Amino acid sequence: MSFKYTLRKDDKGQEVVRLQISIGATADGHFGPATKKSVEEYQEEKSLTVDGIAGPQTLGSLGIEVYPGIDLSSHNGTVDFKKVAAAGVKYVWIKITEGSTHQNPGFQKKFDDAREAGLIVGAYHFGRPDTYHGLPKDWENEATNFLLQLEKAGIEYGDLFPVLDVEKGMKTDDNYNCRWCLNWLERVGAETNTRPLIYTARWAWQMYIMKAKKELQEDIASYPVWLASYNSGVEPKRKTTLWDTWDVWQWSGSGTVPGVKGKCDQNWMAGDQLCKLRVS
Repeated sequence: MSFKYTLRKDDKGQEVVRLQISIGATADGHFGPATKKSVEEYQEEKSLTVDGIAGPQTLGSLGIEVYPGIDLSSHNGTVDFKKVAAAGVKYVWIKITEGSTHQNPGFQKKFDDAREAGLIVGAYHFGRPDTYHGLPKDWENEATNFLLQLEKAGIEYGDLFPVLDVEKGMKTDDNYNCRWCLNWLERVGAETNTRPLIYTARWAWQMYIMKAKKELQEDIASYPVWLASYNSGVEPKRKTTLWDTWDVWQWSGSGTVPGVKGKCDQNWMAGDQLCKLRVS
């Protein structure tokens, strides 16, 4: 597959808006003839290839390149991160914990090898609000499990923000799910001096969050989102009404990536977000 995110005529979406704002075109989210002309004029001015297509060269010149990345867990086995990096992948999130006791096997080696290959790394936790429903501060036990393993991985300057994977919850208590997630996010954010991301998909939002109180959903939406929607193109098709925009988009769960055996999750990070979602 290509690890080059490219905007061209007739594309639509938030990254088109970002491009249009950057080149002074009308920000309507549609890459029409006027936008193409503006891109060509910018390319000519900057001595770039004049083709009216906004790929890594043009987007990078504007400071809004959309970067490719992957996420991994133990099922991916041994990974050749030098091949991953050579293919053009820029970053990787690695699963380190699930629930209050599980540590993902082999995560430390993945962290070490990815860093050595020059990749930007981050850690994610698979949340299980459904496991001990009603247990006081269950969220805290899961946050502690994550933070202890994150310390072993060695969170460093420039690492990606931590992530809470929201794919489980109580099907009959959306308010509980939201409060659980918010408590986890606040604790981990405070301990790491970051604003953690929420990884989720439309189906998970509909099942576990959608019926929660408005104020709880608004608090959830204040965190950056990593949205899963498996489709091609430049914009996710399966969105929620909770977030107006996406920070990271997991567009495939079965991609082929050099250095990774079998299927691999693939992601795009929105333009100019790479600097905003890293530990400083």
